[in-house]
Amino acid sequence: MPTLFTDPRSGGVKKSSGVNVLPIVAETWEEVRDDTNSEVDWLIAGFDGSSKTDITLLKKGNGGISGCSSELPNSLACFGGCRLAKNGRFVTFFYADDGTPTMQKGKASMYKNGVLNVLQGSDCEISMRPGLTEDETVLQVSSDAGPSSAKSTTSYPTKSVSVKSVHAAKTKQREKEPSQVSASEGVSRKLVDRVLVPTFDQLETGAHVPYAILKDIRDPTDLPAWVDPLNREEALSDEDFSAVFGMDKEQFSSLPAWKRTRKKKEKGLF
Repeated sequence: MPTLFTDPRSGGVKKSSGVNVLPIVAETWEEVRDDTNSEVDWLIAGFDGSSKTDITLLKKGNGGISGCSSELPNSLACFGGCRLAKNGRFVTFFYADDGTPTMQKGKASMYKNGVLNVLQGSDCEISMRPGLTEDETVLQVSSDAGPSSAKSTTSYPTKSVSVKSVHAAKTKQREKEPSQVSASEGVSRKLVDRVLVPTFDQLETGAHVPYAILKDIRDPTDLPAWVDPLNREEALSDEDFSAVFGMDKEQFSSLPAWKRTRKKKEKGLF
């Protein structure tokens, strides 16, 4: 099942993401989405053996978020989805621990949107980690809202929800001058290049850091703990990376070291 993604350089034209999600992933996701199925409420997918493009089912089971988080693979990038026990809603995730090879992590990050598009019907993407529980990931919706409910509240996702979804919701708000952004709104913000972006205290550990913030940091000690000072570009989202360098992460990693360094210096990321 080859998937599509929107290339930011193509003016919104859908192009092949290069990843091939095997049918068993979509078939198992249907099991997860079946609320009468008590045997399967989560799945984990990843690269099929040594393949660099095929994504297959790695594990499935029950126990919700807790069950899934206890089965995360070591040194291997993976994707997945879970059904929440409390309200029957669905979440997806991408996870790669510190031991995951850099090249595999970069390729998996590039494929993330293509794979998660196969897991249709998800309410949001969460930041998965070993030991995560459902209490840390439940959406800010009415407790009696079922999976078929399309109505949402004005509350934003909990801290465990990815910063990407938080940022997307907040940047839809009308742009304000610095004097109009008050602490009484209860949201810490920073106005950079006249675009509202999250500040570091709003980012989860391991989250992508917006280029608008990253490029202005000169002192490496001011970087978030999870950002490598010598490889700051790795903290960019796929969209930011393509917009900044005019190529994807895999293409960039294939460049000679001296050329990568020159490009990073040109973009203020070295």
